[in-house]
Amino acid sequence: MNVLRVIRLADLFTLLNVAFGFLALLAAGGAWGGIYPQYSVVFILLAAMADGLDGFLARKFGGSPLGANLDSLADLISFGAAPPFLAITAFHLPPGLWVLGIFFLLCGALRLARFNVISSKSDAFFEGLPIPAAGIALSASVLLGRPALSNALMLFLALLMVSSISYPKIRDLRVMAILGSIFLVVGLFLFRQHDILEATLVVIILITLYLGSPVVISRLRKKR
Repeated sequence: MNVLRVIRLADLFTLLNVAFGFLALLAAGGAWGGIYPQYSVVFILLAAMADGLDGFLARKFGGSPLGANLDSLADLISFGAAPPFLAITAFHLPPGLWVLGIFFLLCGALRLARFNVISSKSDAFFEGLPIPAAGIALSASVLLGRPALSNALMLFLALLMVSSISYPKIRDLRVMAILGSIFLVVGLFLFRQHDILEATLVVIILITLYLGSPVVISRLRKKR
């Protein structure tokens, strides 16, 4: 198979997701002469936007035979590896706590593998917390400067990813556009190192609302 002939427009955004994930790793790893957690978070947010666009374009114009597997590989880099690596480097966590980052990565891999092979995929819900949401939540928490919080989140979010809790799929183009605009504005503030705390709190509030969505959906169903 000639991969250059089978890739589609959606795959290009998936590859952009990969590139942003790698840049997030570079920013977190000190490749630019220092550790820049805010830049790493910016690249993770950009990766999330690319991930959302590739899914939309695949549904709109069709995907390639590589699409699903390529998307999972990209997500594992951008949201499975980059966020825990950021937490470990930003807080200089001792080797004894690296196991939390490894656990997060492994659960992310299991979450993606399950999604690829599950036979009854719902058009409305994911089984387990989507890895982009987990990665964004963890990376944003690093900017709060509280190692204990990020460590706890690595464990908590990892368990949510491999859980069977149903999380809604965001497919509405208007909602995607609003989230994308918010991420762009937040990314701009972080890149300029302006109002970092406020920008971080915006992301955390959005992710918290999503994390709580299964409870809201369950109660609404019971009232019907």
